[in-house]
Amino acid sequence: MPHGRPLLSTTTRLYGHFTHGTTQRPLAGPIPLFNALLDERGVDALYVPLQVSADHFESVVMGMRRLRDIAGFTVTMPHKVAAARLCDELLPNARACGAVNVVRVDRDGRLIGETFDGIAMVHAIRKHQAIGASTRVLLVGAGGVGQAIGVALALAGVSALTIVNRTQARADDLVQKVRRAAASCKVEASSPAAVDPAGFDVIINATSLGSSDGQGPLPVDVSRVSTSALVAEVVVVPEYTPLLRAARERGLDVVRGMEMITPQIEICAEFLGMTAPGRP
Repeated sequence: MPHGRPLLSTTTRLYGHFTHGTTQRPLAGPIPLFNALLDERGVDALYVPLQVSADHFESVVMGMRRLRDIAGFTVTMPHKVAAARLCDELLPNARACGAVNVVRVDRDGRLIGETFDGIAMVHAIRKHQAIGASTRVLLVGAGGVGQAIGVALALAGVSALTIVNRTQARADDLVQKVRRAAASCKVEASSPAAVDPAGFDVIINATSLGSSDGQGPLPVDVSRVSTSALVAEVVVVPEYTPLLRAARERGLDVVRGMEMITPQIEICAEFLGMTAPGRP
């Protein structure tokens, strides 16, 4: 238990972080960050890791509706889609993606879900440059995080979004989700060989390509990227991936993976009601 935290009581709110089959140590990931925030704010609450298999996830969540102590939870794969199906209400990004990474449990037991991966990336990008009706984005990767980022960018008002993914079907699926979420965004799927990174204002790598030295090619040809473009990465470790190092060598502005994580902690905390001593 963190130093200075009061003993648990009948008023202590509990928050959980659902994982399955993780190799992380119990205090890895967002858990220490959320608990540090709770301590800093003086909130009578605790954020704990929860391990459950996909087979038992639904029954566990349904039981949590009846626990007055539970105020919400976060989820990782493989639970994000299942959690969305269990929610009573999905907010715009989660509704478009069909997946959630944060669920708030209201006083009446209703589950309200949203996905903040993409929203946090939008926040991180906006600290470097404006996003608007003239912004052209190249998104490499259409997996879970890539889908959240693509939808959030479209909802944020970018003018054009090109999606590149190893599996064409997944890229096409994200195109349809973006079109349903934001009809004004011009979105298309392209193959890696057919896309030229020179024509984009923001380039985002939402894959593991080039995340470590000697682990394959970079997701884009950095030499072709415009000198005014911003290059963003979702990989947190290392802080500067080979992609970001190559971009910096060309004098390009970059967004590190941790810059997406940091605002997400604050955004999720507000959504989950980690702001006051009482129950939300």
